[in-house]
Amino acid sequence: MLRRIENINAQTAEQLLGVLPQSLMTAFTLFALLDWCAVDGAWVQSDEQEQVTALVVQKDQTKAYVSVGETADFEELALFLRHLGGLVIHCAPDYTARLGVTPFSRHSFMVLSEMPEPGKEAVSVTDTNALRPVFDLLTQSARAAAGDSVQFRKYSERAFQEWLSRTSRGMLGGYTTVKAVYAAENSLLSAAIADTLGQYVYIRDVATDRDYRKMGYGSDCVRGLCADLKQADNQIFLLCDDLKTERFYQKSGFARQGSVELGIVEL
Repeated sequence: MLRRIENINAQTAEQLLGVLPQSLMTAFTLFALLDWCAVDGAWVQSDEQEQVTALVVQKDQTKAYVSVGETADFEELALFLRHLGGLVIHCAPDYTARLGVTPFSRHSFMVLSEMPEPGKEAVSVTDTNALRPVFDLLTQSARAAAGDSVQFRKYSERAFQEWLSRTSRGMLGGYTTVKAVYAAENSLLSAAIADTLGQYVYIRDVATDRDYRKMGYGSDCVRGLCADLKQADNQIFLLCDDLKTERFYQKSGFARQGSVELGIVEL
């Protein structure tokens, strides 16, 4: 049976982490809950014994993240996803076909397997007033990756305020860490952001000014995050969509471990 989650917050994600099947896909789906500004709805599925078997998180009305256990009711989930519409679905490859999803691409989970030397240039950003340059750098990077498409040509003040709300809330709540490299006090060269949830650390954003790439600043930020956040029993991971990016992270001690498929629901 599927039921809607009424209170979406970090505490909810932490509680679900303890009852869902443990996997990188589960963690990836739960991290989506931390971005509550963009979450349109979240639902858990449970069996007759009230054991949680699946989680669905809908974001931005265009995509959904699905974490599924082997004992989940796939028929119910498939019907529910069709009800949500022709969304882009993020799901583990083993389950996309069983959910009626047609995959069109696959991204790799990269997990820290060897502790790198700490970043020499990166410093922690702890003042939320210093986050505007970080947002601008991330949007610059997104614009470049998308080929300067219309959707990235202008970011509204509302977009910044929503991103700021998520990131500053995480910093103040102790589960978001920001590392940055500056050329001077107000000249940001590179930045990386990670969220922590239980034993998982997800590096969700990494960006470097286009004029300062291939100089090691992005690696400094990533290595700085790893040095700050690595503990004996946790996993630091991120998502890559091409081999070039994978090779970049391999130099910082990451290795491929699993994947996530993107697909469209068959209506």
